[in-house]
Amino acid sequence: MKDQLINHLKKTNRFYLMFSGGFDSSAILGSALEAGLDVVPVWIDNGFNRVTEKDIRQQAANMGCYNLEIIRMQPHQNVLKNPVDRCYHCKGQIIHPVISRKDAPVFDGTNASDSTNYRPGVKALRKGGVKSPLAELQITKEQARELAITLGADPVIANMEGCLATRFNYKVEITTEKLNILREIEQYILKTTGDHHLRCRLDDEDHLRIECRSQAAFLKLIEPEFREKIVKTGKQIATFVTLDLEGARKNAFDKKLGL
Repeated sequence: MKDQLINHLKKTNRFYLMFSGGFDSSAILGSALEAGLDVVPVWIDNGFNRVTEKDIRQQAANMGCYNLEIIRMQPHQNVLKNPVDRCYHCKGQIIHPVISRKDAPVFDGTNASDSTNYRPGVKALRKGGVKSPLAELQITKEQARELAITLGADPVIANMEGCLATRFNYKVEITTEKLNILREIEQYILKTTGDHHLRCRLDDEDHLRIECRSQAAFLKLIEPEFREKIVKTGKQIATFVTLDLEGARKNAFDKKLGL
């Protein structure tokens, strides 16, 4: 699999990589570096990331890369209003400063498994000419994970990667305050329990719902002192802070809308 990816990447001597610190983009970065290619990883900080700049720099260094480029931007209002096709508008915005350079192609970490999910952002990628080597080679999420770890990716950082905008039910406006609260809660629970499937979802202006997968996380969340801290933090942005008994799963907002 690694040789297949390397041979595919060798068709392009130089490219930009939309780098998230997750397993997918780390697999591409590590393979490109092993092949001796000129790859420039770019991390977009638009406030939606669960990982920190420190995490991203460390992950790039884990792969042997020290030329990480960071671009900071404020999401457009049509993204913050959170329509059903939010990801299309968001992805179009974050790739723009990279694809507009025209001096090299742009790759991203979309994998073959992503085709089974509702991902309007992929439409923006294709419209912008961004290529997805993993998807092109039919490399799945699990295969990319295995490859990335083999190449040096830190699984703790990779599992931390995620877009917090997906925690908002459609049409619930995204604000910096809400993002920061959700990030704080997720990082706190994740670092305490190790359950990287954890999701804190804002269903509406009143309800914050916590999804987790491991039994350890469930048990931790009902411990009085731990629960009190989570509730106190969550009630800064919601009236009710709840634990979802169904556990972590694919975005139920999409399923409800038939997406």
